[in-house]
Amino acid sequence: MDKKRRKKTSLKTEVYTAKIDTLQEVIELTGVKEHCGIISKRYKFLESYGIGFFLHHQFEGLSIAIFDVLLKKDILLQGNLPKDFLELSFLIDGELIIKIEGISKDFIYESQESYLVYLSEIRGSISYHKRKRLKEVKIRMTKDFIERHHLNDEFNILETFCLTKQEHNFLKPLCAKTQNILSEILSDTRRGLLKRLFLESKTLELISLQLEKPTKAKPNISIPVDNLIKKLYQTQHIISSDLSIQYSIQQLSKEIGLNDFVLKKEFKKLFGKTIFEYAMGLRMDKAKQLLDHSKKPIYEISELVGYKNSTHFTAAFKKIQGVTPKKYRNKEVY
Repeated sequence: MDKKRRKKTSLKTEVYTAKIDTLQEVIELTGVKEHCGIISKRYKFLESYGIGFFLHHQFEGLSIAIFDVLLKKDILLQGNLPKDFLELSFLIDGELIIKIEGISKDFIYESQESYLVYLSEIRGSISYHKRKRLKEVKIRMTKDFIERHHLNDEFNILETFCLTKQEHNFLKPLCAKTQNILSEILSDTRRGLLKRLFLESKTLELISLQLEKPTKAKPNISIPVDNLIKKLYQTQHIISSDLSIQYSIQQLSKEIGLNDFVLKKEFKKLFGKTIFEYAMGLRMDKAKQLLDHSKKPIYEISELVGYKNSTHFTAAFKKIQGVTPKKYRNKEVY
């Protein structure tokens, strides 16, 4: 009886866990476009494995891949990477388990995290889970690209970010600026040369953000630090992603799953401002940008930055800037 049960279990695992050596085994090419040196390929996932797509852009030492799929099976991608390249990844949604030969610790890569690593002749595996949406932007840069942009000159990237030499967790939470850039990449419709210039510039912006020194704040509470910081960056993104909405502390707390008091205290500790001060700063910066570079009426600008009543917006703007929005637009600042 036990032998039969073990046999059934073994068969079940084999049916529902797909072990593959390359991604090409589970996707099908649906379109190719080549213009001004950039090759763009679109794939769909085979129906038996998942519902979604894989988009790949490649030109002059730069490769950008976008995954968006709901998997029907657990997938184990295993093999080796014979080429050397710098990899920049952003997991917008999903969960992966990364195993590298020679490194005893497995890395659990979760939603709203990112990493920058230099990969050189490594072997390992990545586990993808079924019934979980996978949405990831993965960028790979060759040594030629690194040298062309002098990325190794000041930061010694090839040594500092070498995966096999990492002594700590190399995963970091997505910040609001990174989220905004990723949104631009995912929604971009440019083609040809404009697409190349856009993707290259956004890649350099993302690298710049990865190289910035992390905040040294150390929250002193029982919640695991990595998890807490991720929630705080998530709060930052919620606030900044739509300034037309004024969230209450209670709404934000419920959204990210943190106690009101903890959220207020740790947000200020990490970002140096209260949630109200941070949101207000973003609103006023956006308002000034619209006043400077658009002809939108004041009442419309007030709605775009979260004020349904333009009188309240004018009062708040004057309190911070010292002049009304109208005088600011007309350069009557003295």
